[in-house]
Amino acid sequence: MKKLHILITMDVEPPLPAGTRPEGASGPRHIAESTRAIEGYVARAAAHGFPVTMMIHPEVTHLQADLLRRLEAGAGACLGLHLHPWKFSDGRWRAHFGGLDATQQCAIVSEAVAMWQAGMGRRPSYFRPGTFSANDFTFGVLDTLGFRGGSVSIPGRVFPDLNAVWAGCVPDPHRGHRCFRQLPGDLGFVNIPLSVDLSSVEWRGERQFCWDLRPDWLQADYARIAHNIVGQVLARDPAVPVVQVVTHNDNDFSDPADRVCRNFVTVLEQIGAACAAHGVQAAGATFADVCGLVEAADAGRSGFVAADSTLLTG
Repeated sequence: MKKLHILITMDVEPPLPAGTRPEGASGPRHIAESTRAIEGYVARAAAHGFPVTMMIHPEVTHLQADLLRRLEAGAGACLGLHLHPWKFSDGRWRAHFGGLDATQQCAIVSEAVAMWQAGMGRRPSYFRPGTFSANDFTFGVLDTLGFRGGSVSIPGRVFPDLNAVWAGCVPDPHRGHRCFRQLPGDLGFVNIPLSVDLSSVEWRGERQFCWDLRPDWLQADYARIAHNIVGQVLARDPAVPVVQVVTHNDNDFSDPADRVCRNFVTVLEQIGAACAAHGVQAAGATFADVCGLVEAADAGRSGFVAADSTLLTG
């Protein structure tokens, strides 16, 4: 039976200042809330046979290192670096990641790596920018800094205000391109896009997006989204077929009465149902697993594509 690799991920944000939650900001109000979110999420994913990949903001490695190490050793969690420049350090980076040039990206990621390493005792191998904000410098910077891979893109997202524009990008795992973020390339860095339903486009003001399987939505038809995503992945038939889910550590996934927790259970159930309906095995995986599969398959390499002369001549 064909395997569909299921990636259950969480962006682990630092507690918000003074327990506040500014509009639009993700993150727990305090460490106890973060702990409940992380432990509950890992436990519910494990009940369905899925490990969790946690992308950790640097400050959290100094606040919850023992918990993270325990989940890595006992639950098979994969740990990586998550970064919002405007949340980080002394506040001098007043930008989203895609709003920084190559020199600035290199500087802030190097600083974040040093903090992450000081907390965890080793360098991170995987990276995800906050809000999937990136530009054409990003993959080259991450490759130069020695990252094996991560999740940088979200197909269909067009959020210019967050420097996150991913219209037309590759929807399946691939190697990053050193010059053009929407295309696969030949860098060592393996990009694992967030999974979205490409069958429709939603608009919220000036922002454009496609539905994904995050459990945070106030209203979402998770059965339809899961069925469509699984069907679309199988129709594309990539070398490494993946369905990836994301959330944050600011909801109580240990509480079955919590709205987002209930949604997460529904997401897990609907992924299983969609895989069964399409006759494929839902196989739990982490970023480390998928990077290894892409490396082994040498997936996503592409050469130069000449312009179609008919398009130039009419």
